[in-house]
Amino acid sequence: MPETVFIVNPAAGNGRAAVVWERLRAEMLRALPRSACLSTRGPGHAAELAAGAADRGVKRLVAVGGDGTFSEMLEGVMSLPAERRGGIILATVPAGSGCDLARHLGYPKARSELVRLIAAGDSRPLDVGRVRYTGLDGSSRERHFINIAAFGLAGDVARRVARRGKALGGTLSYAVSSAGALLGARAVDLRLKAGDNVLCGKYHLGVLANTSSMGGGMKIAPGARDDDGLMDLVLVADMSRFRLIKNFPRLYKGTHLESPGITSLPLRRLEAESDETVYLNIDGEADGMFPAVFEVLPRAVRGITAANKL
Repeated sequence: MPETVFIVNPAAGNGRAAVVWERLRAEMLRALPRSACLSTRGPGHAAELAAGAADRGVKRLVAVGGDGTFSEMLEGVMSLPAERRGGIILATVPAGSGCDLARHLGYPKARSELVRLIAAGDSRPLDVGRVRYTGLDGSSRERHFINIAAFGLAGDVARRVARRGKALGGTLSYAVSSAGALLGARAVDLRLKAGDNVLCGKYHLGVLANTSSMGGGMKIAPGARDDDGLMDLVLVADMSRFRLIKNFPRLYKGTHLESPGITSLPLRRLEAESDETVYLNIDGEADGMFPAVFEVLPRAVRGITAANKL
């Protein structure tokens, strides 16, 4: 019985994951000899593989791909009872398009250091987000996320990326799609409820951030912590397209929160609805729409993190 299972998404990053894994495989398996490698065959398969491996007693699950691959693997783990999840350590080999989780957790780029971290690095509890939302077919759905769940412009961007692909790489593909979405941006009327706080008005964007980064390096919530039982709600209120475009580069520096009309609020639960169609972006993937309820599941899984991110 292997102790570690690598879930490889060969299609991630337009095939980049397959190339990265081919270069890393021998070194990684030497460092973790009691391992097995499983390849995904399509969307959702990583969740099936993760749930099956965990059910067989695997102690470490490693997603080889991008944030979408990790998110699918997480979904499989979250299908297990809480007491079973606590004995599983999660990690990622960043080989997809965005890789914002690896960026947030401080994973090294050097191959030898990455192998050492995954094989022998410390793990700690991580919060997980859960969103109950409406599918495009009108059905009620539920998903988990490790990085972000977002709506408004971010949902539109995710739909653009899904249609056009990520041939330019994660950061540039998201940047190009974001620029296109900004040119046609229109604020929508939202009704948001977080505890006793009720926010009603026109907004371009809302992001529930469990970690600090999204979209291949946008520092959407630079102060977000992944283990405090809170999400940072970043809201961009109605403003001119000129101001939106002017603020866009600040996302990559994390200085956008200093701009008028952009706010951040820590919360545990958010109910969101609108009379207009508002699309969702869940860990970088276009999936569903309002109404939706977002909440934090504190310290729901364990993940390997770099020492400077403890």
